[in-house]
Amino acid sequence: MYLEWGGALGLADTILYQIAKRWPSPMKRFDTEFGAQPGTAEYDRAYAISQFNRQVCDGIGLPVFGKDVLEIGSGHGSISCFAACAGARSVVGIDINQHSMQFGRELAEKLGTGLSGRLPVTFQEMDAYNLSFGAETFDIVISENSFEHFIRPERVMEESFRVLRPGGALLVPIFSSIYSMYGLHLKNGLKLPWANLFFSEKTIIKAMQRLAIDKPALLDTYPGLRNGAQRVRDLRAHGDLNDITYGKFKQMARDTGFKIERFRPISLRIGYALRLLGPLQRTLLADILSGGASACLRKPKRPAVSPASS
Repeated sequence: MYLEWGGALGLADTILYQIAKRWPSPMKRFDTEFGAQPGTAEYDRAYAISQFNRQVCDGIGLPVFGKDVLEIGSGHGSISCFAACAGARSVVGIDINQHSMQFGRELAEKLGTGLSGRLPVTFQEMDAYNLSFGAETFDIVISENSFEHFIRPERVMEESFRVLRPGGALLVPIFSSIYSMYGLHLKNGLKLPWANLFFSEKTIIKAMQRLAIDKPALLDTYPGLRNGAQRVRDLRAHGDLNDITYGKFKQMARDTGFKIERFRPISLRIGYALRLLGPLQRTLLADILSGGASACLRKPKRPAVSPASS
């Protein structure tokens, strides 16, 4: 199925390595826009501001005014800050990455100063699999660019359902299928899309190891290159990459009890042709011909109790 020939420096990883060396980086525009290199505080600070500005342009996707909002995987904190600026009654952003959260706190302080008051947003280090909040605490749960990174995504879905009030919504502005354009999350190293459709994980890791010899900074971005990684997920600091697909995500939502209010692949240009091909929209082609997907899942309201039954 995969291209994988030869020994330790076989033909397959040589081909992949040579292609990756020459492939244009999809992150280059960010490096230019931010004027800083990934991994630096300057880059993280510029990323937080850029993401906040994008939220101002695009919105969150649901009205948050007067709502209690939880963001799971808040990262640099800009979405949480935007929800607070947009009138949310309270916002909590949680993540396991303290380094990223410091930029969210910094942004919240700056925005609060500009608005002559403190934003109703806090950031906490917390495990998404065991939320410390009581049942029915929030009206909206947001999780952007995170569901592909949860090793137990079904548990995060269950916890989101638990902490939502009846009628509340889990909003996923974007997440990636493992088969989507950059589903491997190796844009700073391998760069080329869909490598996992043609090469085995073993070959991909060997190519990444060779790329790290040319660019040692990759060892910091993908620390698993130092530790004999066996799978692509092992390259990441937290091993945080699962094999989720759009089909698995939707089934997970139904099993948890959510109603799928909206699910939309973010199609590449060629992917728009699927809309004309009917049933093919429900196949793996929808994953492959996309850059990600967005979803809104609704927790059902409690049925009304009639006077006769009370």
